[in-house]
Formats: sequence, C-alpha cells, structure tokens
Amino acid sequence: MRKKIGILNSNGLLKINLKNLEYNYKSIEKIVRPSKLATVLKSNCYGLGLSEITKKLLVLKCNNFFLTSYEESIALFKLSARSNIILLNGIINLNSENIKNIFKKKIIPVINSFKELKKFHKIAKKFNSNHKITLHFDTGINRLGIDFNEKDKVINFCLKNNINVFCVMSHLIAADEKKNRINVIQKKKFDEIIRFFPKAIHTLANSNGILNFKKFNYDMVRSGGCIFGTIKSKFLKNVVELYARVLQIRIVNEEHNNFGYNGTFQSKEEKKIAIIGVGYADGFPRTLSNNSYVYFKKKLLPIIGAISMDYIIIDVSKIKYGKIKVGDWVELIGKNISLNEISRKANTIPYEILNSIGNRVKKSYID
Repeated sequence: MRKKIGILNSNGLLKINLKNLEYNYKSIEKIVRPSKLATVLKSNCYGLGLSEITKKLLVLKCNNFFLTSYEESIALFKLSARSNIILLNGIINLNSENIKNIFKKKIIPVINSFKELKKFHKIAKKFNSNHKITLHFDTGINRLGIDFNEKDKVINFCLKNNINVFCVMSHLIAADEKKNRINVIQKKKFDEIIRFFPKAIHTLANSNGILNFKKFNYDMVRSGGCIFGTIKSKFLKNVVELYARVLQIRIVNEEHNNFGYNGTFQSKEEKKIAIIGVGYADGFPRTLSNNSYVYFKKKLLPIIGAISMDYIIIDVSKIKYGKIKVGDWVELIGKNISLNEISRKANTIPYEILNSIGNRVKKSYID
C-alpha cells in the first residue's frame, strides 16, 4: 500500500495489539475446526494497515485472504505470492493490463454474474489458462453476486467448459440475528448450489456467522472484523485502542456558558475543560457529541459540546488541579471504553468506526 504523506495527526494514536489479534485468530480457528479460517482484509484491513496485519497473519499460517480492490490484491501478493488471494470485485471494471496481471499472479477473481463468467472464460481461452475462480451466488442479500435466477446457467456453463472452480461462496444477510429465519433460507439455497461443485471449497459464514451458526461453517469461514474484536464475545479480546492528546486546559467561569459550535452544551457552573486533538476528521463520530466520554486515571470524563473536525471538549472538573496536563493521553476506545459501546452510542457498527479512524491518526503496533 502506498503511504499517504502529510496527513497524519500526531495528537491521535491508534494502538493495534497484535498479541490479542493472535489470541483471537487462534480462538476462532479452534471454534471452527476442522473448517479453514480465511480473513477478509478489505479497505486497508479496516483501516488498521494491510501490510502489518498480513505479516502477522502469515506468521499464524493463514493463507486464504479476501480483498475488495485490485490494488490491495497486488499489494498482498507482494507480501505473500503463495497465498490464495481472492478478489471480491472480480474483473469488474478492470482494464486488460489489470486482468493480465491477475492471470500472471494467480489472483483468484470472484465471479459475480453470468456475463462476467463468460467474459472471464473468453479471456482464459486467449491465455490458454485453466485459472481458478470463485463463484459468488446471491442467496438473498440483493447486493453484488450471481442472481439466484441465473444459477442454472452458471452451473451448466461451468460444468460444460470444465471451469476451475476453486471456491463457491455466498453472504449472510442477518448473521448477527440467531433467530432470523432468513439465515436458514439462505443456507438451503446455498446447499442447492454447492452439490454441483463437490471439489470446490464452500464458504458461507462471515464473522457473526462463525459465532452463531456452527452448521454454516462448511469447508471455510471468512472472518472480517471478528479477529479484531469487533464482536463482543468471551472468546475474543480487544485489539484496538484509540488515544488523543490534551492540547489545552482551561477554567471557564459561569458567565461563558456555551461550549462548542452552536452551544449544544451549556452550563451555568464554572467548568474545568480540556481540549483534545482528535475530531471527526479522525473518524471519531460526531454523533457522540454530548453523548459519550473519555477515560483518564480511573475516571470517565464526559464529552461536552459538538465534536468538531480536529477537537473534542471534555469536562475534567472531576480531576484535581495539576493531575491532568497538556500532552497527556486520554483513552477514547480501549480497555475501559469498548469499540462496541462506542458504535452503539453512535448508532452505527464497529466496522464503520474502524475504517474511519485508521486513515489519519498515527498507528502503533504492539506485539
């Protein structure tokens, strides 16, 4: 991955605990045995850094990786040419040079339509190649994937032309809802398809599916944020911690009672406040304005006023004078304030927060 220059925020720090990542990987591996464990590392590994995370996973003997973009697939190939690199977007919108590179580097494209399958086969004949593919059938999510109405055409085409189907996959809609009937319907549809590809790897379970549906494991499961602790579970540890540095401490008397843009927080009491150097530009959700807190020296300190692009105001009136100073670090996400708690308060999911945070703050990998 090409490093972006000049946009890092030195007042924000994202700690990524690779020891806990190892613990989570081994825990999931044990849960799904004898199924294989693949990892989904799309979007620069959810903002955590594709290169460092991949290196750790290779040490753990992971060799099946799912990525979204062509560029990240090539970047992962440079780290591990022998791994199965599965490109979720397939050959959609790729130019001839990119497609040639996929064949050359043996990257496995995911085929998402009958039209794409025919196009791929035509190119493969030109290269005189029996290149591996993954077939992605849409069993109900109505997103990217082979329309279920096209399944017979795709199956017949593959069998007739001896297509080298490495993997058959689908994606669950509601894996986080154990009692949702649609999961059973999707499994039934998936079973209808995979019987035609007995030699291929079959994969249906995503992160929540791994923990909620043992019968959905098949040959391989796909862990996305699960290994990074995005799901609350007794089997998983927290991998990420977000800190922000104190830029200023002020005493605001009762006469100056508006805090932040539009005065969304007001007080008629004297307040001691600290300004910390992280904001929504660093991926910390603006919806947490007046709705969350930070942790410092065994105390939860409320966020007051609107979170702005680069700053957050926190009420440190509980802290004795001199006990919090400019340059100190406060915890926004970590051991004392979980990522799940923050995402729930922000009315979103952990994945969105992880992806947003990883782009600007500095990263520190702990192993």
